[in-house]
This record gives sequence, structure tokens and C-alpha cells, in this order.
Amino acid sequence: CTVTVPYKRKNFMPRLDYVRKEYLSTDIAYLAGIIDGEGCIYIGNFSNNPKTGEPYHQTNMQVTSTDQPLIDWLVVTFGGLFSKRTAKQHSINSRKQAYMWTASGERLTHLCELILPFLKIKTRQCEIMLKMRKTYDIPHFQKGHSGALTLDPQIRALRQSYMDEIRSLHIRTFSHKNN
Repeated sequence: CTVTVPYKRKNFMPRLDYVRKEYLSTDIAYLAGIIDGEGCIYIGNFSNNPKTGEPYHQTNMQVTSTDQPLIDWLVVTFGGLFSKRTAKQHSINSRKQAYMWTASGERLTHLCELILPFLKIKTRQCEIMLKMRKTYDIPHFQKGHSGALTLDPQIRALRQSYMDEIRSLHIRTFSHKNN
């Protein structure tokens, strides 16, 4: 039996429907601790849609660690993507290989709903992410130029406001103000 693949794209992952499952409460609590300590709940604005020229937002939860068994456990337990940091992505003083786990889409929504009660530090980021993910559930596309679908300007502005708010919580520098 031969399967013909119409095209192959580098780093392409086929989109599969996410099926919600039940997890052990201890695994959810442990995931919340990992996210609070080493994780990131992230909304990014990645370039522009080539057809419409409009920016688009990506949502994900990530854990980066030099402990590969931790990342393997996350992938086996919760699914998501596994990747290695390249040499260019390593910090200058890093001597160990770094590994990354990423959850996005419906998996991200489900995991945020589950870990929210257990979070101590990143509660607000998780709440913002859940609001952001709800903007993906409502019909919001309209026909644009060249037949491409464009995002409703109100939804785009709402997503931008969520991204700005979550980024403001990620700021690690202290700013001095003159009194």
C-alpha cells in the first residue's frame, strides 16, 4: 500500500482534532508547579498573513529545560510538541542542551482550564490566555481583498489588548521613576 503525500513542508505538523481527556489531579498540580516555576504562557504576534497583510496571534504554553526526562514526561502525559534548542538559541553561558515542550490550540485551552486552580504565580497569565482562546471560538472572519479571509477588526484589537496585557506581566526589569 502506497500513500501519496501532496506536499511536504519543513517543520509541518498536520492539524489533528484535540480530544479532551482526564488527567490525574497530581499530574495537573505538578504541571501547574512546573508552569509557575519554569514555564511560559505566551501570546505572540507573528509577522503578517501573506494574503491579507494583517498580523496574526499565536498562543502557547511552553516549558524549556535541560532535563530531557521532564520534557519527555510532559509530552507523554499531556501531548504537545517536543523540540531541542539549536546552538544559536542557547544562551552564551549555556553548556547543556535545552529541550522544549509546547502546547497550543485546544490542548492549551484545556490545560489552562485544568491548571488554573493550582497556579500560584501565573494565575493572571492563565486567565488572560483563557480569554484570548475564547476569541478563537466565535465566528470572526469576513471576506477581504483577493477573496482572503480577514479577521474582524474588533477581534484583532481585543487579541492585541490581551497580548499587551500578558506581555506587561512578563516584564522582568525594574524601571526607576523620578519622584
